[in-house]
Amino acid sequence: MLVKEAKMLGNVSTGNTKMPGTTFAIDAFACITGSKLAKIPGTPCNKCYARRLQTIRPSVNQGWKANLAKFKQALSDNALPQWSQAMAFQILRYNTDGYHRWFDSGDLQNAEMLDAICQVCYMTPDIKHWLPTQERAIVAVYFQNHEQPPNLIVRISASKIDGPLPKHTTHTSNVFTDTEHIHGQECEARKRGNNCGDCRACWDRSVSNVSYPKH
Repeated sequence: MLVKEAKMLGNVSTGNTKMPGTTFAIDAFACITGSKLAKIPGTPCNKCYARRLQTIRPSVNQGWKANLAKFKQALSDNALPQWSQAMAFQILRYNTDGYHRWFDSGDLQNAEMLDAICQVCYMTPDIKHWLPTQERAIVAVYFQNHEQPPNLIVRISASKIDGPLPKHTTHTSNVFTDTEHIHGQECEARKRGNNCGDCRACWDRSVSNVSYPKH
């Protein structure tokens, strides 16, 4: 597969200076659960940074919408195996440190997308994949009938700032405003100039919950 051919199915990003590895983003305005939470004060999605970025940067907006459109086209064309191959090809080509994040903007759209991502994980066994999501139902139903790739960690995000952690799942994350609501591993990126530095807690299976300060 050529780079040009792979990018016709979606673009894996290598330009995130705040976290390691590669990332993949889609339209934040297309989030299913997130779009509902965005209307509710006190939720992490209410003041979504990705939506703000899409609003002020047309090129980013265009790129993330294009990634989603290309996935939907692949789904419509029964070409998800090719989509997975294209994502895996780019990750293997551009990833230099072994870590990949799904959805630094956007979220799972359906079980087919989750399955396609799992196939990418199987094709990239030496890469650790992290997928944060609000789509509890998609994740729960899919993994009732499928094994989770050993190199994929799915973290269900709490729906309320300073709210309870998600239940019935192994790995979670939450947003806090005070120390009372720090659970498990505190994200210290803010103390490092909004940079992960050498921390890899989000990808670490031994870390059950990661708490992010509200920003």
